[in-house]
Order: sequence, then C-alpha cells, then structure tokens
Amino acid sequence: MSFIAEFTVSNPIMQSARRAAPEVTVEVEDEQPGLTGNSKLIFWASGTEDDLERFFRELATDPTVASFEILSRLPERRLFRVTLSAEGERGLTYVDAIDIGVTLLDIEASGGETRYRAQVPSRDALSQYRKRCNERGLSFDLRRIYRSEAGETERYGLTPRQRDVLRRALEAGYFEVPREVSTAELADEFDISSQALSALLRRGHRTILRSVFPDDES
Repeated sequence: MSFIAEFTVSNPIMQSARRAAPEVTVEVEDEQPGLTGNSKLIFWASGTEDDLERFFRELATDPTVASFEILSRLPERRLFRVTLSAEGERGLTYVDAIDIGVTLLDIEASGGETRYRAQVPSRDALSQYRKRCNERGLSFDLRRIYRSEAGETERYGLTPRQRDVLRRALEAGYFEVPREVSTAELADEFDISSQALSALLRRGHRTILRSVFPDDES
C-alpha cells in the first residue's frame, strides 16, 4: 500500500514575489521540465486585485523567473506561465520525484512556504526524494505521512481534479474523432480557461501513461 505524505520544501521559485505579496496563494497546475533548461511552470495565483497587482510587479524582478505571461484573468485569480531561470530550475523537483516513483498531487505556496502533498510508494522512496531535495540545497520538512485510504487518491495517482476533468471529457466525446465537444466548452463547465483545462488533461494523460509504463526508459 502506498502512502500520502504532506511536507514543505524551501523552494526558491518565485520566493521573492511571494514574500512581497504574502496574501497571494499560488497553486501549481502543470510543470514542464526542459531538457536543457527553459523549464516552465503553469500556476494559478489567487488574492485580492491589489495583492495580485503587487505579485505581478514583483515577478518581473524575481531572480528565479526568466520570463512570464498571463494566460487568463478572472476575478481575484490569474493563470500564469513562467519560464524559469537557472536559479528557478534548482527548485523544480518534478523529474526527481518521477524518477523515484513519487507522484506530486498538490503544490501550493504563499509567503515563504511551499506545501506539497504527494503519493509515495514507500518510506524509502520519500527518504530518497528528501535526499534529492537536500542535494539541490532545498530543506525538506515532513509534516505528516499516512497510509492512503480509498478515495484519498485515485487509481494511477490522478488528483480528484484531473479525474473529474478526464471523466467529463470522455463522457462529452472529447476523445471521439471528430471531437464532439471543444476544449473551450469543457473549460466553461469547470469555470476555468481553455489553457488551464488543457494543462489538466495533459498532466492527467502523463500520470496515467507513467503508471502504465513505469519501467519504460523512453
């Protein structure tokens, strides 16, 4: 049986911007590691309009961000895509987690703290992940670990949000040829942008495929 681990990591990504606007909450939607740098991060930033404006201004000078763009604007929410600098790359532990068999379910940050919830196959795997964090100069603080119960995490390690989007896409005929529903129509049902819905679908597909082909090095 696998475990659910909740922990914090002293992640430098957007730390300067987050500390300048501590009331803004960052929720990671997708991580896109680059083979030779230029990794990207897609995330929602939530807060008051004033706090979001402050966060926006600080991103321009944050040393972990090479560039960024706003993909969607909603009341008190913004969907960002950032390209990480070399310093930002240090905080991207996604590849390390996948290599060890750890599935990062949720990543949320505010102020100087970055909180994670992950599915881990064993305590040894979590120990290996912690070692990888330390090698990157990131301090790791385990808050809670417990056996996963039915309903806590879905089959293949999908988050509830990913499962809901994939199920609805299947029911609505998104995967039919030709498609019976568009990305925009599905996004409207979940009250998110088309870009955010595409990111959820892509991340869900990737999670399923990595569960089906765990030993396929390609």
